Amino acid sequence: MIRLTIAAAVLALGGLAAQAAPIVKVSESVKVAAAPAQVWEKIGHFSNLTWHPAIKSSEASEADKPGSQRRLDLGGPILWEQLVVYRPAAHSYTYKILDNGTNQKVLPVMHYISSIVVKPDGKGSEVVWSSTFTPAPGTTADAAHKAIAGVYRAGLDALAKDFAKN
Repeated sequence: MIRLTIAAAVLALGGLAAQAAPIVKVSESVKVAAAPAQVWEKIGHFSNLTWHPAIKSSEASEADKPGSQRRLDLGGPILWEQLVVYRPAAHSYTYKILDNGTNQKVLPVMHYISSIVVKPDGKGSEVVWSSTFTPAPGTTADAAHKAIAGVYRAGLDALAKDFAKN
């Protein structure tokens, strides 16, 4: 009887694992005609994501301190994120979208963790924005990937265009 119960539990857990949401990875990058320090000065503060054209306002509870929460106003919807790691000397930071239910109505992802990194590239820079996450319930991996890749692409293209003007 105990063996049957254990066998049933193992089968049930195996079935749950098979139904788990897939882990999705997104990475987008852009070459920028400016030195890494110059690019970092523009995009390297967690509290200010207004360089992205979709962001109307951006503020953070504790600036660039890990644990700081960022409020992004998208012109109606509000998105909340939290700084995980801040490495200004490496020109990078890592943040997560808070899984609060409301955020998932704005971007259909959960367990989202993302990094922005500015690297030297010849006489300019390369900015890499990447993440891993699971799709929110009711969202396919493909749809979630497209949504996040679209956010990254819009921001990175606007950044490159802004530096090309100068």
